[in-house]
Amino acid sequence: MIKEYQRNRRVLVIDDSESIHEDFRAILGSSNVDTTTLDEAKAAIFSEIPNSSEQISFEIESALQGQEGLQKVKQSLQENRPYAMAFVDVRMPPGWDGVDTIKRIWQECPELQVVICTAYSDYKWNDIVAKLGQSERLVILKKPFDNVEVYQLASALTEKWNLARQASLKMEQLEQIVQERTEGHKKANEQLKQEIAEREHAEEELEKLNKDLQSTIQKLERANKELKEFAHIAAHDLKSPLRAIGTLVDWISTDYADKFDEQGKERIRLLLTRAKQMSALIDDILRYSRLGQSSPEKQEVDFNAILTELIEEIDPPENIEIIIDNKLPTIICEKIHIIQIFRNLLTNAVKYIDKPRGQIKVRCVEQDSFWIFSVVDNGPGIDKKYHEKIFKVFQTLTPCDKVESTGIGLSIVKKLAEVNSGRAWVESEIGKGSTFFFTLPK
Repeated sequence: MIKEYQRNRRVLVIDDSESIHEDFRAILGSSNVDTTTLDEAKAAIFSEIPNSSEQISFEIESALQGQEGLQKVKQSLQENRPYAMAFVDVRMPPGWDGVDTIKRIWQECPELQVVICTAYSDYKWNDIVAKLGQSERLVILKKPFDNVEVYQLASALTEKWNLARQASLKMEQLEQIVQERTEGHKKANEQLKQEIAEREHAEEELEKLNKDLQSTIQKLERANKELKEFAHIAAHDLKSPLRAIGTLVDWISTDYADKFDEQGKERIRLLLTRAKQMSALIDDILRYSRLGQSSPEKQEVDFNAILTELIEEIDPPENIEIIIDNKLPTIICEKIHIIQIFRNLLTNAVKYIDKPRGQIKVRCVEQDSFWIFSVVDNGPGIDKKYHEKIFKVFQTLTPCDKVESTGIGLSIVKKLAEVNSGRAWVESEIGKGSTFFFTLPK
């Protein structure tokens, strides 16, 4: 913030005559000077009414010799109270004359405005210029001088000094602003350089990470391909002996039916069941390994139609009823995935219902940008601590000798929901049945 400038009206009078000092104080230090003629001229030129209150009062200091004057100038500079101008007499015996005094003063204070006063032709103008140089800071006043002339010179030269000082201060302020802004720009440039270097380093790191990622993706693709090939080979190699076992058990149970007692017949039945379970498990593993590897073509799917067909396909026992509780939407999605999700959820519900009269309800509600589907049953319910576990591969809550299950059905449901940008979960309590949910985007 720029402070208000205080005008300097300090005047130094250097003359060896005390009476001259008194004259200057009388003219400049009070309102005794008669400026009537000046006021009248000003009024005539500028159409103004004369105003004696405009009289300027100066701060006058005196020195009787040039040496004393120089000391006062030095002291004023040390006190930061410089003089704006000086009246200097030419003849000041026995010390320096006025010209020498001015030359020495200007060496200390070059901006001082000076009026050299003389009654004699001690120096010609050319001699003064030769000693002091051509300068706009120097004015000659011939003795005897007029009061108004002295007052005008003091007013004009102190104002000139003040204007020069204001310009100098303004320039200093501008230089300071420029310096501050330059420093700010310099810091900003350094910060920008640092940010550019950091960005370049980050880009290099990102490029390296991208290369690592591409390498990892390629390795994963190779691994997935090898795993897929292995799954097919393993499935073929496992199912061939299983089919042979099944065929052999069928022959034994037929050819030696009359040789087995009830316990033997039960063991043959159990052997056949285990072979079928193993074959189903291999099929489910293959199905699970293929999820997300291919993208079936999306099509418009009428959920009411596919549910009706699925219920007929599942053909639940007479004591279990499957109900479509409300009208289901028609969605553009991957039909084969939706059929697999509902088939797994409905067969699970049918399989685990333990009530004399079982009921399964299929519902759908709209929420924000998703459809939420649910399969509700009145089965035994599931403890909350198993709500996450049952969606993992090979996790079942009932021994396989009691309920035929591969432990992959719900894992397939969860993965298919995620492949279709949805999710799957369960809400259930022991003895209160279960509700399985999955979402699909609209």
